[in-house]
Amino acid sequence: MKWTASDKWLLAICVIAGAAVWVMFALFETEPWDSAYGWIVVAGSGLVAGFLGKRNPIFWPLGIFLGEILFGLGSLARSVFFYSGGGVNFFFPLGLMFLVPFTIPALIGSFVGFGVRKAFDRKRDPNAKKPRAG
Repeated sequence: MKWTASDKWLLAICVIAGAAVWVMFALFETEPWDSAYGWIVVAGSGLVAGFLGKRNPIFWPLGIFLGEILFGLGSLARSVFFYSGGGVNFFFPLGLMFLVPFTIPALIGSFVGFGVRKAFDRKRDPNAKKPRAG
């Protein structure tokens, strides 16, 4: 299946959403995984993306994960090239490992949103082509 323009836009929005979560919490000088709200926002982002996306629901959490990585790389570059009083962020590799479990709620939300969309599609058009068994 070929990527449509709406799929590409949704993936770009997921990347932006992943980075935006970290930017939002950086304004409050905390990290999203230190607060229940961070987990809820990530799960909600996955839910919305899974509902809106027409492709496999695994792509949207990967976009969110990529956005989180890009924010981390930007934070690392800022700490290396611009002294901000805190020194260099040497915890970036460790933070990458913690991003995987932090993004799991987005994966779960994406599959739930995908399932809800499929249920709405079946309810709206009950005579739609059903997948074959076996």
